[in-house]
Amino acid sequence: INSPDKNPRSNYSYSHFNLLPTISRRSRNLIQSRNYSSLSPRTSAVCSVRSEGERKIVLNPSFISGFSDAEGSFVVTILNNPRYKIGWNVQARFQIKLHEKDRALLLLIQNYFYNVGYISTLKGGSTVEFRVSDITSLNNIIIPHFEKYTLITNKYKDFIIFKQIVSLMSENKHTTLEGLKEILEYRASLNWGLSKNLKESFPSIVPVKRVEIEDNILSNLPSNWVAGFSAGESNFFITISGNKVWLRFSIAQDSRDILLLKSLVEFFNCGYIAQYKNRKVCEFIVTKINDIIIYIIPFFEKYKIEGSKYKDYVNFKEAAIPIKNKEHLTEKGLNKIIELKNSMNKND
Repeated sequence: INSPDKNPRSNYSYSHFNLLPTISRRSRNLIQSRNYSSLSPRTSAVCSVRSEGERKIVLNPSFISGFSDAEGSFVVTILNNPRYKIGWNVQARFQIKLHEKDRALLLLIQNYFYNVGYISTLKGGSTVEFRVSDITSLNNIIIPHFEKYTLITNKYKDFIIFKQIVSLMSENKHTTLEGLKEILEYRASLNWGLSKNLKESFPSIVPVKRVEIEDNILSNLPSNWVAGFSAGESNFFITISGNKVWLRFSIAQDSRDILLLKSLVEFFNCGYIAQYKNRKVCEFIVTKINDIIIYIIPFFEKYKIEGSKYKDYVNFKEAAIPIKNKEHLTEKGLNKIIELKNSMNKND
């Protein structure tokens, strides 16, 4: 394990009987200094308040932005509908879709947003969706949140366009043909652009230019944002091959967000970036057991992952010290790690 002198950011200790590294006061200050000044004083991913014996969980605002960067979508649909004066119906919505096992997390997110929108089970029954589509809630609750607690991936560019479309809809521009064409100029730069039908119906539409992400955002990632983003995008693995056992923490993204993944290497002070020739995907990966024990586990102990992925993290954590101490070389130790592995990454 690297010494504190070589890694002044951290000073951890651990033992068989105390799995969790102890975070030094200096390291706490450094972790907290990554947060934006606009963050609430809460530094953990959740704030737990006990009232009359009940535990109330309130998600941290930056956790929600990080999770939305991973799982949220800003959607604008423009469909033929003869019931409308101009023949087209425009709808805008913010949505998060998750597996049914994470319904409780969606309820926490809806609660944070003052219970606007609704949560529904989609066809098939295994997916639940939180959706906000009324213009008043989008203008007064959803958009102000993301203006204050910034998105960091390329989804930020979609949010800026989405915000402009909602503004135009607030002015009833979507009820006139000329206003619709203005909306289409923005819609053409949102997500995957215009559908084939819209391109054929409005061939002269010129997409607006997408905004650029400021470099200083990537160099100052808020810790709660990282926790929220990891709750959506990260993977915790225990890999067993013969008598070899190792842990793997990873976050994969489209190659267009490679700068974000590179910033995670700096943020965690460990790991590397893997790029693939035949796929537009890149990954931030940490496999060295010392790095996992010194950097990854202490971070997620302080900034908790919410949702079903937390169970995978707990098993990942419980396997770390036995692997470090080579307990997997004994039958008893290996069986314990196999048991942990077999209960991870399940949809039940």
